[in-house]
Amino acid sequence: MGDAAQPLSNLGPALALALGFPLLVLVLNEATGRLQRRGSPLAGTVAVLRNLVAPSLALLVFVRGVLEWPPDSTTARLVESAFWVVLLYALLGAVDALVFGLRTADAAPGSSAERLPKLFRDLARALLVGIGATVIYSQVWGQEVSAALTALGLGSIVIGLALQEPLGNIVSGLMLLLEQPVSVGDWVQVEEVRGRVIEINWRSVHIETPTRELQIVPNVELYKASFANLSRPTALRTEIVEMGFGYDDPPNRVKEVMLALLSSVPGVLTDPPPRVRTANYGDFSVTYKLVFSVASQAELLDVRDEVMTRLWYVSRREGLTIPYPIQMEYGPEESPGPAPPTPGELLREHARFRPAVEREGAPRPSVVDWAHGETVLSPERRFEGFALVLRGGARLLARDARGGLAEIGRIGPGESFGSHLAAGASANDLTILADGDLKALVFEEQAIADLLASSPSLAAEIGDALESRRQAALAVRRRG
Repeated sequence: MGDAAQPLSNLGPALALALGFPLLVLVLNEATGRLQRRGSPLAGTVAVLRNLVAPSLALLVFVRGVLEWPPDSTTARLVESAFWVVLLYALLGAVDALVFGLRTADAAPGSSAERLPKLFRDLARALLVGIGATVIYSQVWGQEVSAALTALGLGSIVIGLALQEPLGNIVSGLMLLLEQPVSVGDWVQVEEVRGRVIEINWRSVHIETPTRELQIVPNVELYKASFANLSRPTALRTEIVEMGFGYDDPPNRVKEVMLALLSSVPGVLTDPPPRVRTANYGDFSVTYKLVFSVASQAELLDVRDEVMTRLWYVSRREGLTIPYPIQMEYGPEESPGPAPPTPGELLREHARFRPAVEREGAPRPSVVDWAHGETVLSPERRFEGFALVLRGGARLLARDARGGLAEIGRIGPGESFGSHLAAGASANDLTILADGDLKALVFEEQAIADLLASSPSLAAEIGDALESRRQAALAVRRRG
């Protein structure tokens, strides 16, 4: 009678295992597919439940319910421990998906939720692992947790002495996490290292420099030393450029020209507006401070480079002097250097314009340079005189009916542009942007007017070019 009851006692767990396990796997498989199609971060967790937790649970039911092995046997405990380990693994994945995955997926770009430090995730996982290990140790293996904690406390003294520096980095990382003086994505300056924070982990902060180098700063050094967060309290960055100009240049004139320069550079913000201040009177020059702001530290180097590049061209065009301290002695037959080319030499390849400079009493034309991207002429910026392009090129733009700018042509060496007195009224409807470095010889209006009056063929050639530009501008306005 006892022998017949033994199989009946195993019948319930066996039926549950035979029917329940395939059904559970089917449900989990369907749930995994649906979550994957929705792009849910929980899809990975459900897959772990299907692939690991369900089989380990089936094995535990088989060992404890069907085979009825004693709970205190080593094999039964190992199977139960394996089940709790894979269940803990699935729980870690679920917490990561629910707390971190969903939070960062819905977070706005650049927000603190999106830039949640990796260290915070590691701490949450370590806490769950500690709780899970305690449960397995006490409930499965029947050991006293207090005894283990006592042993761990005695051993932690030796371990703490041996791992003093790594533990210091961990504690410093925790303090950085709590205070949050820096976050992933911030630009920081740590002694000679400047760059963007890309990771904060247990040991260190990883900084990517503008030269694509990876600088690793230990947490303890970052916590103890002073550093600058270039992304707080606002992402806007203000730069100050000091520049010296000659004593013959009136300060108000210099400040007017420099302010116009800053206002024309792409990337310089209008709020707060750029400023120019007279800073100091030195031995060789008057020092001015050019103050401007950009949207972020990442843009600062490029915008500063553009400001410094255009400064040379603008200073030359406006006749401002950038002095530098230099002293040289020349012998009786020595020369300070080659003389600049004469207008006649510059016009060697453009002989048709040479009468404008060779005629007795003719005013000397000036050589003018523009940097790439600078506005040479526009309806808002009048250009006085007549310019003959010597080197480089420019883009011709006209406004359409919607107010946008459309390219209608290009100007290259040997071609000209200028004010309406010398080039026709249509020039005032155009915008000319330097395309690369542009060098031109600029004549006074009367000098070129006299030349065109004495050379009908040249006047007709320039007139045809102007009419072609006017027709192209009209066509753009009609299309718009």
